[in-house]
Amino acid sequence: MKYRSSVDRLIGSAGVVITMIPPERTGAGIIKVNGQQWSAVTDYPEPIPEGKTVWVSARDHVTLIVVPEPG
Repeated sequence: MKYRSSVDRLIGSAGVVITMIPPERTGAGIIKVNGQQWSAVTDYPEPIPEGKTVWVSARDHVTLIVVPEPG
């Protein structure tokens, strides 16, 4: 059985943006996932505003990489 860290287990989870996430990894925002707050970045070309739902696609150390929910 392969060990998965608690951060790895967040991949595929939905979260809500608490502070705006700047575009194309030009800075980090804060999201809330499973009741916990995490730093998050995106490769998306537009900023992701507060209140938007995002999906965790990967991680970079303890920073989550997210994509906005379509729509």
